[in-house]
Amino acid sequence: MTIKDSNTQNLEFSALVDELSLPLVKHLASNGWSRDDANDLAQEAFLRMHKAQQSKPLDNAQAFLFKTANNLAIDQIRRTRLHNKYLRSEMPPEHTEEDSYQFSPSPERTTAAKQELEMLYAVVGRMPIKVKRAFLLHRGRDLSYAEIATEMSVSTSMVEKYITEALKALRQEIPR
Repeated sequence: MTIKDSNTQNLEFSALVDELSLPLVKHLASNGWSRDDANDLAQEAFLRMHKAQQSKPLDNAQAFLFKTANNLAIDQIRRTRLHNKYLRSEMPPEHTEEDSYQFSPSPERTTAAKQELEMLYAVVGRMPIKVKRAFLLHRGRDLSYAEIATEMSVSTSMVEKYITEALKALRQEIPR
């Protein structure tokens, strides 16, 4: 192909783009596509038509263009459906009122939890005051050992000993 043939082909393609762009976008928009999506689909259809014309001239460029645009639209719908299906499969299932009842703790479990909590309070209540204070600052207020040491005016190693003593008392008195 010579430069003259290439230039002629480019001019013909440009004329075709000018002539068919608006009707193609309107056609896609009439099929429910937004203006932006219709423009994107039309641009891709023109690109594919241009590539097809490189190998051999098309008998009916307009039919090829509209058919290509429709096929691209169908492909886009399929991709969107597949994407949405994937997203739905990755999302946790919605819970209904029935599910809440089904997964709520039984009265026996609720009673057992209350009893365990009462035992926990009793064990903590019997701890020496400094051990109890260190434990509650650590577990209740989420303070670090260094912050507890500052608050209680003791060393960090002393706080470690207090927390260890508290955990040991809990392990011994609360069955698992």
